[in-house]
Amino acid sequence: MRAGRARTIPVGIAAGLRLEVDPAAPVHVYLGTAEVEIASAIRRLARPGVRAFDVGGHNAYYAMVLARLTGEPVVSFEFDPEGIARMSRNLALNPALASQVTVQQAYLADRDDDAAGAYRLDTLVTDQGFAWPGFLKIDVEGAEGAVLRGAPEVLSRKPSLVIETHGAHAEDECADVLLPLGYRLSVVTQRSRFREHRAADNRWLVCEPT
Repeated sequence: MRAGRARTIPVGIAAGLRLEVDPAAPVHVYLGTAEVEIASAIRRLARPGVRAFDVGGHNAYYAMVLARLTGEPVVSFEFDPEGIARMSRNLALNPALASQVTVQQAYLADRDDDAAGAYRLDTLVTDQGFAWPGFLKIDVEGAEGAVLRGAPEVLSRKPSLVIETHGAHAEDECADVLLPLGYRLSVVTQRSRFREHRAADNRWLVCEPT
């Protein structure tokens, strides 16, 4: 996303947040109607007092939403340097929430590789001293299964998750990790009206411990 004007999101789960918006971005980003399909699940699961992780920070949108909903510190993981810079600019636009968000530059994977900047989520939680999360929002463009495989200790504590998936294979990978741990998975499909420009197989999993 190119740098754009700072705008105040008028409606939705992020209403009132200031966000740098690319002029070429879809209108849903301007209005706050992007990903409304999962807004109710995030509101329900990211309750006050719940520690949250935002895996795939992108622009700090969800990191700030989670910080506001929970009232707790949020850790947001992002690997792309441009994404880190974009997150920093958006956090600066929202100083009341910025102090709640820690941005951790890392590529989350199912094995640790210092040379590649790739780490298991369990490793980072332990090494950085992060509090164990009660909720995770994951959007990593197809690497969802690897993130989960690298987090057995995190998942043993039974956090809730909302995972954006990119295809049936990614959904199957998530199910292979979560179902044996006793999670209940619900599929959320794209809305039929006022749809965003997403691939047809782009969906979400809402994952709750039973």
